Amino acid sequence: MAWSAMKDMELSDEDKLDLMAGAIPCAGDQPDYPYGLRISLTERELEKLGLKPDCDIGDIIDLRAFAEVTSVSTERRDGKDTARVELQIQRLALENEAGESTDPDDA
Repeated sequence: MAWSAMKDMELSDEDKLDLMAGAIPCAGDQPDYPYGLRISLTERELEKLGLKPDCDIGDIIDLRAFAEVTSVSTERRDGKDTARVELQIQRLALENEAGESTDPDDA
């Protein structure tokens, strides 16, 4: 399988409304990104990666991962096809991008 292009996974306003369907609306409670895209690293994982928890909220981390496909399912509901692929991250590398310049003249 070829690598995909880097894409912003932020939910659109329409996607957020779809997620709210059937829920009691509360302003500001809708996430900007889908639930399943958040991962947590504890001191154990940070130690394995040789990192200290010295980053700041809002820092950008360059993340590279290998994940095993653990489940694939497709279903037709109300005439629409749905799909779900579950991945188990097995190998991970991180780099803090906060100190790197995005100016091509600095390369």
